[in-house]
Amino acid sequence: MPNKTRAGSSRTRKQQSGVKDIIDTYLFLYNGASFVAWGCVFYMVVLSLLNSGGDFTVVHNDVRDVLTYVQTGAILEVIHVVLGLVKTPLTTTVIQVTSRLYLVWGILAPFPEVRSHWALTTMTIAWSVTEIVRYLYYGLNIAKIQPTWLLWCRYTFFFVLYPLGAGSESVLEYVSLPYSLEFDKYNIYYYVRIGVLLSYLPGFYTMYTHMIYQRKKYLSKRKIH
Repeated sequence: MPNKTRAGSSRTRKQQSGVKDIIDTYLFLYNGASFVAWGCVFYMVVLSLLNSGGDFTVVHNDVRDVLTYVQTGAILEVIHVVLGLVKTPLTTTVIQVTSRLYLVWGILAPFPEVRSHWALTTMTIAWSVTEIVRYLYYGLNIAKIQPTWLLWCRYTFFFVLYPLGAGSESVLEYVSLPYSLEFDKYNIYYYVRIGVLLSYLPGFYTMYTHMIYQRKKYLSKRKIH
Protein backbone atom coordinates (compact mmCIF):
# COMPACT_ATOMS: atom_id res chain seq x y z
CA MET A 1 0.00 0.00 0.00
CA PRO A 2 2.74 2.53 0.86
CA ASN A 3 4.45 1.75 -2.45
CA LYS A 4 1.24 2.51 -4.35
CA THR A 5 0.87 5.76 -2.43
CA ARG A 6 4.42 6.80 -3.25
CA ALA A 7 3.95 5.84 -6.89
CA GLY A 8 0.75 7.87 -7.06
CA SER A 9 2.45 10.86 -5.48
CA SER A 10 5.33 10.57 -7.92
CA ARG A 11 2.97 10.54 -10.91
CA THR A 12 1.13 13.56 -9.52
CA ARG A 13 4.38 15.49 -9.12
CA LYS A 14 5.42 14.61 -12.65
CA GLN A 15 2.06 15.74 -14.00
CA GLN A 16 2.26 19.00 -12.06
CA SER A 17 5.81 19.53 -13.28
CA GLY A 18 4.70 18.90 -16.86
CA VAL A 19 1.87 21.41 -16.57
CA LYS A 20 4.23 23.99 -15.05
CA ASP A 21 6.69 23.49 -17.90
CA ILE A 22 3.93 24.07 -20.45
CA ILE A 23 2.77 27.23 -18.65
CA ASP A 24 6.33 28.54 -18.33
CA THR A 25 6.99 27.90 -22.02
CA TYR A 26 3.81 29.70 -23.00
CA LEU A 27 4.55 32.69 -20.75
CA PHE A 28 8.13 32.86 -22.02
CA LEU A 29 6.92 32.96 -25.62
CA TYR A 30 4.17 35.46 -24.74
CA ASN A 31 6.60 37.80 -23.00
CA GLY A 32 9.09 37.44 -25.83
CA ALA A 33 6.48 38.24 -28.47
CA SER A 34 5.20 41.20 -26.44
CA PHE A 35 8.75 42.50 -26.00
CA VAL A 36 9.28 42.41 -29.76
CA ALA A 37 5.85 43.96 -30.45
CA TRP A 38 6.39 46.92 -28.14
CA GLY A 39 9.91 47.27 -29.48
CA CYS A 40 8.36 47.69 -32.93
CA VAL A 41 5.98 50.34 -31.60
CA PHE A 42 8.84 52.30 -30.07
CA TYR A 43 10.94 51.95 -33.23
CA MET A 44 8.05 53.18 -35.38
CA VAL A 45 7.51 56.23 -33.16
CA VAL A 46 11.19 57.16 -33.30
CA LEU A 47 11.33 56.54 -37.05
CA SER A 48 8.24 58.66 -37.59
CA LEU A 49 9.73 61.56 -35.65
CA LEU A 50 13.05 61.28 -37.46
CA ASN A 51 11.49 61.10 -40.92
CA SER A 52 9.13 64.00 -40.24
CA GLY A 53 11.71 66.24 -38.60
CA GLY A 54 10.07 65.88 -35.20
CA ASP A 55 6.49 66.40 -36.36
CA PHE A 56 4.40 64.66 -33.69
CA THR A 57 1.18 65.27 -35.63
CA VAL A 58 1.95 62.37 -37.99
CA VAL A 59 2.96 59.80 -35.37
CA HIS A 60 -0.51 58.32 -34.96
CA ASN A 61 -0.88 57.67 -38.68
CA ASP A 62 2.41 55.80 -38.67
CA VAL A 63 1.83 53.64 -35.59
CA ARG A 64 -1.98 53.39 -35.37
CA ASP A 65 -2.51 49.82 -36.56
CA VAL A 66 0.39 48.25 -34.70
CA LEU A 67 -0.37 50.16 -31.50
CA THR A 68 -4.03 49.14 -31.64
CA TYR A 69 -3.28 45.45 -32.19
CA VAL A 70 -0.54 45.27 -29.58
CA GLN A 71 -2.47 47.09 -26.88
CA THR A 72 -5.67 45.15 -27.54
CA GLY A 73 -3.68 41.96 -27.15
CA ALA A 74 -2.95 43.03 -23.57
CA ILE A 75 -6.38 41.64 -22.66
CA LEU A 76 -4.44 38.40 -22.23
CA GLU A 77 -2.77 39.98 -19.19
CA VAL A 78 -6.08 39.95 -17.33
CA ILE A 79 -6.85 36.41 -18.47
CA HIS A 80 -3.46 35.23 -17.20
CA VAL A 81 -4.19 36.62 -13.75
CA VAL A 82 -7.73 35.20 -13.63
CA LEU A 83 -6.47 31.75 -14.63
CA GLY A 84 -3.71 31.91 -12.04
CA LEU A 85 -0.90 31.70 -14.58
CA VAL A 86 0.81 34.71 -12.99
CA LYS A 87 0.73 36.16 -9.49
CA THR A 88 0.24 39.79 -10.48
CA PRO A 89 -2.56 41.52 -8.49
CA LEU A 90 -5.81 41.55 -10.46
CA THR A 91 -6.73 45.11 -9.45
CA THR A 92 -3.60 46.80 -10.79
CA THR A 93 -3.66 44.66 -13.92
CA VAL A 94 -7.27 45.57 -14.69
CA ILE A 95 -6.60 49.28 -14.06
CA GLN A 96 -3.64 49.37 -16.42
CA VAL A 97 -5.17 47.29 -19.21
CA THR A 98 -8.64 48.86 -19.20
CA SER A 99 -7.31 52.42 -19.02
CA ARG A 100 -5.16 51.85 -22.08
CA LEU A 101 -7.90 50.07 -24.01
CA TYR A 102 -10.15 52.99 -23.19
CA LEU A 103 -7.58 55.39 -24.69
CA VAL A 104 -7.17 53.30 -27.84
CA TRP A 105 -10.81 52.42 -28.47
CA GLY A 106 -12.71 55.04 -26.50
CA ILE A 107 -10.77 58.16 -27.48
CA LEU A 108 -8.38 57.68 -30.39
CA ALA A 109 -10.76 55.54 -32.45
CA PRO A 110 -13.90 57.76 -32.32
CA PHE A 111 -12.22 61.18 -32.13
CA PRO A 112 -9.71 61.72 -34.97
CA GLU A 113 -9.36 65.36 -33.91
CA VAL A 114 -7.02 64.41 -31.04
CA ARG A 115 -4.80 61.98 -32.92
CA SER A 116 -2.35 64.72 -33.90
CA HIS A 117 -1.92 66.00 -30.35
CA TRP A 118 1.59 65.89 -28.85
CA ALA A 119 0.26 63.87 -25.88
CA LEU A 120 -0.30 60.91 -28.21
CA THR A 121 3.43 60.78 -28.89
CA THR A 122 4.55 61.09 -25.27
CA MET A 123 1.93 58.54 -24.19
CA THR A 124 3.05 56.01 -26.78
CA ILE A 125 6.71 56.46 -25.86
CA ALA A 126 5.91 56.00 -22.16
CA TRP A 127 3.84 52.90 -22.86
CA SER A 128 6.37 51.29 -25.17
CA VAL A 129 9.46 51.86 -23.00
CA THR A 130 7.58 50.63 -19.93
CA GLU A 131 6.48 47.46 -21.70
CA ILE A 132 9.83 46.77 -23.37
CA VAL A 133 11.49 46.71 -19.96
CA ARG A 134 8.64 44.84 -18.28
CA TYR A 135 8.31 42.04 -20.81
CA LEU A 136 12.07 41.58 -21.11
CA TYR A 137 12.29 41.36 -17.33
CA TYR A 138 9.47 38.81 -17.05
CA GLY A 139 10.71 36.72 -19.96
CA LEU A 140 14.27 36.47 -18.67
CA ASN A 141 12.98 35.83 -15.16
CA ILE A 142 11.13 32.74 -16.41
CA ALA A 143 14.41 31.59 -17.96
CA LYS A 144 16.10 32.11 -14.55
CA ILE A 145 18.14 35.00 -15.93
CA GLN A 146 18.03 38.01 -13.60
CA PRO A 147 20.51 40.76 -14.55
CA THR A 148 20.83 43.43 -11.88
CA TRP A 149 20.66 46.31 -14.36
CA LEU A 150 17.34 45.08 -15.74
CA LEU A 151 15.88 44.69 -12.26
CA TRP A 152 16.91 48.27 -11.51
CA CYS A 153 15.36 49.53 -14.77
CA ARG A 154 12.13 47.63 -14.11
CA TYR A 155 11.65 49.22 -10.70
CA THR A 156 13.11 52.68 -11.34
CA PHE A 157 11.99 53.85 -14.79
CA PHE A 158 8.39 54.02 -13.58
CA PHE A 159 9.24 57.12 -11.51
CA VAL A 160 9.28 59.05 -14.80
CA LEU A 161 7.33 56.83 -17.19
CA TYR A 162 4.19 56.42 -15.10
CA PRO A 163 3.59 60.17 -14.60
CA LEU A 164 4.45 60.77 -18.27
CA GLY A 165 2.04 58.10 -19.44
CA ALA A 166 -0.81 58.95 -17.07
CA GLY A 167 -0.34 62.67 -17.65
CA SER A 168 -0.46 62.22 -21.42
CA GLU A 169 -3.56 60.03 -21.13
CA SER A 170 -5.27 62.69 -19.01
CA VAL A 171 -4.42 65.40 -21.53
CA LEU A 172 -5.91 63.37 -24.39
CA GLU A 173 -8.97 62.66 -22.28
CA TYR A 174 -9.42 66.34 -21.50
CA VAL A 175 -8.87 67.78 -24.99
CA SER A 176 -11.23 65.22 -26.52
CA LEU A 177 -14.10 65.94 -24.11
CA PRO A 178 -15.76 68.66 -26.26
CA TYR A 179 -16.05 66.23 -29.17
CA SER A 180 -18.07 63.87 -26.97
CA LEU A 181 -20.92 66.36 -26.97
CA GLU A 182 -21.57 65.40 -30.57
CA PHE A 183 -21.26 61.68 -29.90
CA ASP A 184 -24.80 60.95 -28.68
CA LYS A 185 -28.07 62.83 -28.32
CA TYR A 186 -28.18 62.94 -24.52
CA ASN A 187 -24.44 63.47 -23.91
CA ILE A 188 -24.27 60.27 -21.86
CA TYR A 189 -20.78 59.44 -23.10
CA TYR A 190 -19.64 62.95 -22.23
CA TYR A 191 -20.60 62.58 -18.57
CA VAL A 192 -19.22 59.05 -18.41
CA ARG A 193 -15.90 60.39 -19.66
CA ILE A 194 -15.87 63.14 -17.04
CA GLY A 195 -16.20 60.40 -14.45
CA VAL A 196 -13.34 58.50 -16.05
CA LEU A 197 -11.17 61.62 -16.05
CA LEU A 198 -11.85 62.16 -12.34
CA SER A 199 -10.86 58.56 -11.66
CA TYR A 200 -7.37 59.05 -13.09
CA LEU A 201 -5.89 60.47 -9.90
CA PRO A 202 -6.92 57.61 -7.58
CA GLY A 203 -6.07 55.10 -10.30
CA PHE A 204 -2.63 56.60 -10.78
CA TYR A 205 -2.09 56.67 -7.02
CA THR A 206 -2.92 52.96 -6.81
CA MET A 207 -0.51 52.04 -9.60
CA TYR A 208 2.29 54.35 -8.46
CA THR A 209 2.25 53.29 -4.80
CA HIS A 210 2.10 49.64 -5.89
CA MET A 211 5.28 50.10 -7.91
CA ILE A 212 7.00 51.93 -5.05
CA TYR A 213 6.18 49.00 -2.77
CA GLN A 214 7.44 46.54 -5.40
CA ARG A 215 10.65 48.53 -5.78
CA LYS A 216 11.39 48.37 -2.07
CA LYS A 217 10.53 44.67 -2.02
CA TYR A 218 12.69 43.53 -4.93
CA LEU A 219 15.60 45.95 -4.81
CA SER A 220 16.14 45.51 -1.08
CA LYS A 221 16.59 41.76 -1.63
CA ARG A 222 19.49 42.45 -3.99
CA LYS A 223 20.66 45.50 -2.02
CA ILE A 224 20.19 47.75 -5.04
CA HIS A 225 19.31 51.42 -4.73
